[in-house]
Amino acid sequence: MADEEISKAFRDLQFKTNETRMRIVQGEQNKKINHQKMRISESTKKNLVGLDENLNYYRSVGRMFLLTDKSAEISRHEAEAKQSKDKIEAIEKQKEYLEKGLVEAESNLRELIQSRR
Repeated sequence: MADEEISKAFRDLQFKTNETRMRIVQGEQNKKINHQKMRISESTKKNLVGLDENLNYYRSVGRMFLLTDKSAEISRHEAEAKQSKDKIEAIEKQKEYLEKGLVEAESNLRELIQSRR
């Protein structure tokens, strides 16, 4: 009876650690994507600043192009860069939280193995 409970607890802890590792990896991938979006927005904004005010600026939306002005495009790219930066910070906080939980789960798993012996 006790052996079954220990093996069930072992499976649960092992599942939790694997799931946490997968969430950390997924967070890192999302962080890379957001970092790339932020770099693109900042680079585009930098290029827009050097252009003339009198030019027509078009924004691609799906298969359609919208006519906008320079200041609207610059502010949109600033907002996109800020949003990506905020997402990166949130991912970092979540990663720290998950890593703490992972360390705790791994120590519980070690204790469970030691108690089994």
